[in-house]
Amino acid sequence: MKPGKFAVAFAVIALFVFVCSQKLPAQGLFGTISGIVTDPSGAVVSGAMVKVTNTGTNVTVALTTNGAGVYNANSLNPGTYKVQAEAKGFKTAVANNILLEINASPRVDLTMTVGTASEEVHVSATNTPILQTQQTDLGQTLNSMQLEELPTQSSSGRSPYNLLALAPGVSQQTGCQYCGNSGNVRISGSRPRNDDNLLDGTSITPPVFGGQDVQPTVEAIGEFRIEQNSMSAEYGKAGGAIVIAETKSGTNQFHGSAYEYNRNQKLDAKDYFVARGTAKNPLTYDEFGGSIGGPIIKGNALLGHYPFARQLCL
Repeated sequence: MKPGKFAVAFAVIALFVFVCSQKLPAQGLFGTISGIVTDPSGAVVSGAMVKVTNTGTNVTVALTTNGAGVYNANSLNPGTYKVQAEAKGFKTAVANNILLEINASPRVDLTMTVGTASEEVHVSATNTPILQTQQTDLGQTLNSMQLEELPTQSSSGRSPYNLLALAPGVSQQTGCQYCGNSGNVRISGSRPRNDDNLLDGTSITPPVFGGQDVQPTVEAIGEFRIEQNSMSAEYGKAGGAIVIAETKSGTNQFHGSAYEYNRNQKLDAKDYFVARGTAKNPLTYDEFGGSIGGPIIKGNALLGHYPFARQLCL
């Protein structure tokens, strides 16, 4: 292909990605917010205008309740949302701080009171119910703060997949050289080759020994979920567990971070079985890096987050 034609083709592909990125499909990455809109007597309100807004990116999905007063906003990126409902003769009902995790389906019901649309009734988000009735899957989700604070260090460096061994029903066989990049982790009795690992909706599982072909840094991950049982029918590939990771995305404001993790013989304990008077083995391990994120287009789902890291081991 000539350079000029290649440049044109690249520009068309880039434009398509920028304009249409919000609706590109990705397996198991998006979530759903749904609920019922009612009046003070409990009767459903049909034809109400419902807006579901990501407060970090200001991307809004507009819906209308059906004859049963139900709305259903799907294919939403994980994040914090605001849900508001408007109808003639009623005050605007608003629910704030709705946390949407990977592959989650929280239910947000709104009750509208009589008044004008210019008036608003704010409802604070309630605690997550003990029993999840919107979906049947069994799993555990870790957010970016938990990933940063929980111990993720191993002999091969810091990786979010090191946290798999901390989840219930997970065991790990050590000393296996060809048993998957996550250290031969067995989830609910399955073998690593029977599990599937998704990164931003794309499978990164090697076909032979399992594990992960891609090892993102902890700084790059926004949320991390382990699906251990009763997964949705969309996961047809795996016979064991599903590990879903989502990389961070930017918001309408720029933000960043910097870090350094250090290990050396001055901080490490001496081996119990080493003879007294023997010096500690010298060790210097440093991992340093950071990230920067922000808008490419404000008020659009296409926002960027760029992590970087370096390691030094002597």
